[in-house]
Amino acid sequence: MNFSELESLMSSRGVTTLAEMARTLNTTPQAVSNWKARNQVPHHIVSKINQSSPPIADSPQSSAQSPIYASPSIYEEDTISLSDLLLTMAENFKIIVLTTFISIFFTFTYVKIIKQPLYLSKATILLPEEKGGTFGGLAGLATQFGVNIPMGAQADLSSPSLLPDIIKSRSFSENILNKKFYTDKIGREKTLLEILANEDGSKYKNRNTLVITSMGKLGKILKLEKKVNSPFSVISVTTTEPLFSKNLADSALIELEALNQYYKSKKINKKINFIKNRIKSVENELKVSELNLKVFNEKNRQISSPALLLEQERISRGLEIQKGIFLTLQQQLELAKIEEIQESSVIQILDKPQIPVDSFNINTKASVLLSSVIGLILGVLIGFARNFINNDDMGERKKLRRVKFLLKSKSKDLFEDHRISGIISGIMFAGLPLFLGYESKNPVFFGKYSLTFLLINIVYVSAFLFSLGLFVLTMRRKSVNKKG
Repeated sequence: MNFSELESLMSSRGVTTLAEMARTLNTTPQAVSNWKARNQVPHHIVSKINQSSPPIADSPQSSAQSPIYASPSIYEEDTISLSDLLLTMAENFKIIVLTTFISIFFTFTYVKIIKQPLYLSKATILLPEEKGGTFGGLAGLATQFGVNIPMGAQADLSSPSLLPDIIKSRSFSENILNKKFYTDKIGREKTLLEILANEDGSKYKNRNTLVITSMGKLGKILKLEKKVNSPFSVISVTTTEPLFSKNLADSALIELEALNQYYKSKKINKKINFIKNRIKSVENELKVSELNLKVFNEKNRQISSPALLLEQERISRGLEIQKGIFLTLQQQLELAKIEEIQESSVIQILDKPQIPVDSFNINTKASVLLSSVIGLILGVLIGFARNFINNDDMGERKKLRRVKFLLKSKSKDLFEDHRISGIISGIMFAGLPLFLGYESKNPVFFGKYSLTFLLINIVYVSAFLFSLGLFVLTMRRKSVNKKG
């Protein structure tokens, strides 16, 4: 039905103005104005008119033909249907494709070329629990002489529970910063201090400033953390090179063991010195007690009185006590010496550091998939924004036919539009030095590329040449058409 037929039909009912038509048909005056401009009435309006009343007898069109029926529709004038969405997407097909390509290109280039890969090497260790005091039976004997030795466990620098804090200390940092490591970036062995500073330490006037700066960087790449609900702890090292991560984790374990042994040896030496001093003192007292017993026996060869018997018993008891203390001290001294020469580590290693195979912070497939989804959504949003002010009131079937037509024509136009091929070839030309200049970690071809990245470069260069050739071809056709 055209608008003139609707106008004559409404006039027969006494409806003459556009505003009255809008109120009668339950729509807006703007919609009625659009129908008049196109001289076409939507199918659902025709259906509404046919369902509301029979055809008018005096209408010129009604006498010539039967009423025009259309299939009932649940869509009102301001309802967005699936065909509306598909139509808008088809009209903006080039923008959607271009936006998705740009999103994927920049994401892939950043992840594969620009983003710094990080390699994580871990070691799982078990730290022993704190035990009681190590002086054993000596503590009880020493107490008798007024020497207080703690019976419980005391926290000292050899305590395994302090290793997470020791690994952050300056002592540990300075020791490991002075160790040398090989890195592919530098090409030779240099101290960790120079590697973290990224230049020769002699350029710094104040070494203390250099050490403090490097300690902050070391704290970010080297960590010791206890697993939740587990007795194990994990030493993790994160660097830009897999072998460097593994070597640094090994050195961290060795240095932690060395520091623990140092503090443990220092503690044992203190214990040995204490026992030796007590042995000297007790030995002197033992000699005095022995001499007193000797003198007493020489003066009293025949002991008959109770007083002399008590005196002899008192001297003998004191001598036995001194002997017991002296023997206990000698035993503890031997045990301390044995403990001193023991080389067993307090750290038990469950899983040693390994060379990481892949970087943990780069997932090309997931990144490209996410960027393609983001680019597609962004392209659709841009397309809807462009067509926001253009409200199409065409019928459903005509919209679907237009969707098919536009998809075909826009797909063809995607290769014939010089702007599309020009933008793509320009972006790929800008990224060409990055792709060709990239060096793989394990090069096989030309001393630079792995097999995977060689294939990537072949596909990239082929796509660039194709887009460039397409751009030149479309520009030549455009110039020929202008001349013609």
